[in-house]
Amino acid sequence: MQVIFNIDGKHSSSRQSAIALGTFDGIHLGHRELIRHLNEQKKLGLTTIVYTFLSHPMSRLAPGSTPDQIMLLKEKIIAFSRLGIDTLVLNPFSDEFLHQSHEEFLQRLVSSYNVKTLIVGFNFRFGFKGQGDTGYLEEASRRYGFDLICVPPVKLDGRIVSSTLVRSLVAEGYVEDAAHALGMPYTIAGKVIKGFGRGTLLGFPTANIARPMQKVIPKPGVYAVICKVEGNFYRGVANVGFNPTFEGNSLSIETHLVDFKGSLYGKRMRVYFMKRIRDEVKFDSPEELKDQIKADVTKANNLIYKTHLLW
Repeated sequence: MQVIFNIDGKHSSSRQSAIALGTFDGIHLGHRELIRHLNEQKKLGLTTIVYTFLSHPMSRLAPGSTPDQIMLLKEKIIAFSRLGIDTLVLNPFSDEFLHQSHEEFLQRLVSSYNVKTLIVGFNFRFGFKGQGDTGYLEEASRRYGFDLICVPPVKLDGRIVSSTLVRSLVAEGYVEDAAHALGMPYTIAGKVIKGFGRGTLLGFPTANIARPMQKVIPKPGVYAVICKVEGNFYRGVANVGFNPTFEGNSLSIETHLVDFKGSLYGKRMRVYFMKRIRDEVKFDSPEELKDQIKADVTKANNLIYKTHLLW
């Protein structure tokens, strides 16, 4: 996959293309259905392009209301590469882009690319104040001579799969449901940093990863997880929260890896959230906490054995 950082907005191609438009935060099942339609255009000899943004549009439209991200940029690039598209074009959401009308946006797109098929979601809107929609694109497709594919919503349990839904599921601790909506477990990665060493004293050493400030954080609690370190996978139990037994006051993500031996400090670790086990609880003593961690590890081992095979 070719990745284009279209900072100056001047990238173009004369190749006959199928282009998918959208924000694509999380690349959930709805997005994957859109990409499936995009890749089908390869049968017609078209090159496939995803045309999206470097950052979420709300970071410019309403900086104070920018939603936490499901995928950071690097994660999004990796996910797209695995979906088999030819080119990913990443555009800055600049002031020029912000104030561009829907007509101007489409004119620039078709003048920069030899668009034969345009693919959007059912609720896609674009241009200044979102004045462009699928109705406009249907009319414009006839004028510009391209085919338009509007992908209908994907539903799970009667709910439309969307980035908003996935964020809500993760934030409420429903990581299994979020995994079904994403097509993979929700994941957070970071560098392992030094903590207080309490887990080691309890007999369950933990890896404390630096909290990624832009990512959606699961609801405080204890989770069965799978961790990836230096290409290897390990079962684990993660605590997301404030360590109330020790009067903690800052949010942390601490993970005990069941099968790992050695030091994790300074290494990069990715945590896949498989299932929420319980709420975070303040125990009367470290000994009570230790007994609960033992029970959590046993439960997590059984859950991971059953659910890991789904992905």
